[in-house]
Amino acid sequence: MIKALFLDLDGTLLNNKKEITDITKTTLKECKKKGIKLFIVTARPPLHEKMLSWNENLISLFDGGSYYNGGCIIIDNHKKYITISGDIVQGVIKLACQDEKLNIALQLEHEKHAFRFPLDEKGYNIWGVPADEALELDKTNNLQIVKILAFHSNLADSVTPINGEIVKNIESFCTGRAQYYLSDKGKAIQIMAESVSKLNSIEEMRNYYKMEKNEIAVFGDDVPDMEMLCEYEYGFAMGNAESHIKEKARFITLDNNNDGVHHAICNILKLCNRG
Repeated sequence: MIKALFLDLDGTLLNNKKEITDITKTTLKECKKKGIKLFIVTARPPLHEKMLSWNENLISLFDGGSYYNGGCIIIDNHKKYITISGDIVQGVIKLACQDEKLNIALQLEHEKHAFRFPLDEKGYNIWGVPADEALELDKTNNLQIVKILAFHSNLADSVTPINGEIVKNIESFCTGRAQYYLSDKGKAIQIMAESVSKLNSIEEMRNYYKMEKNEIAVFGDDVPDMEMLCEYEYGFAMGNAESHIKEKARFITLDNNNDGVHHAICNILKLCNRG
């Protein structure tokens, strides 16, 4: 019996317009009525109202979640951060700055952000950060950093993969020191504390609610989702995931633009009406 769903956002629950379709919303509401808990498991910060224009009704569908790939866990409205040591932050910044055009974002406790280069107006809206609240990198020395990103442009609209030498150097530096992902088809580097992962955060939430592994289902599409897709009996890769991601999952559903989450819930897990 499935008691909880853990859902990645981008490329999974969200379509390419960054929306949850009406049919998927209806299916999630049906799950809630049946007592199934819903959790978000995302690389994003918990800023849905600013980043995605979610209203309170939509936010209230979810019972908590994992953010920054597990760098922040929200359970029963309690928020816990896991931060990166200062030497890791400074080492990654030094390596990333070898590419004079590569932007760096530091995501801090309480959803503060710092950037190497200013974003354009659209970029700040995408990140859910008011331009006048964004910090400069050198203003973060005594602050607690949850996640580091390296990317071009505003990230969401970037078409530029990160230079291979930079990727290699940062990955080598992080090995044994920090959790490292090259995601978004090579267009983003994501770094968290070594103990941080979506899988570890799901396990913390699962144990808190005293659920068995076969009582949850997980959904994802990108590199940070691979561990959780492998770990659970009901691991669903989206149809839009790259082949090496789908090879690791127990199940493959339709893509994120064709209501893959709804399809899996109704047609494979059989938790709700097909609609």
